[in-house]
Amino acid sequence: MNGLAPVGPPQILASLGVPFRLHEHPDVTGPVEICAALGVPLERTVKTLAFVTPEDRLLLAAVPGHARLRYGALARAAGVRRNDLSPAGAGRLARAGMRPGGVCPVSADRGAMVVFDGTVSSLGRVRCGSGRPDSSIEIEAAELIAAVPGAATASIVALPADGPA
Repeated sequence: MNGLAPVGPPQILASLGVPFRLHEHPDVTGPVEICAALGVPLERTVKTLAFVTPEDRLLLAAVPGHARLRYGALARAAGVRRNDLSPAGAGRLARAGMRPGGVCPVSADRGAMVVFDGTVSSLGRVRCGSGRPDSSIEIEAAELIAAVPGAATASIVALPADGPA
């Protein structure tokens, strides 16, 4: 280790040449708060939930903002037991270049396992975490997925019955 803090998602995306826009806003931690601050519908967001396995491996689940994660489906997609998933704390996120409230599927943690819900690819232009709670990334969903080599795609959410038309 060189002692430097890990780079965040915007720097990683920029180094890959992925086009995106960074939007600053007040510190917010929930998708509904972010949508209100930015004037963006929840259906046009990708929230990323962070977990750790007993081996301290980071597992990131990237799902549509209005969907509910199915934990058992995520565990199956990741090849772990449901009971082995624990929420990632602030210290674990910091090692991946992120803070609570700004988790992104693009991570400085090269060992992280990322699972995108299969519906994310069809969302078009979305907002997602930037690694910090005071900004978010606007990006094409397909470009976001492509920026995470080795990511898995699986059906890991339940969508609301009255979802967007």
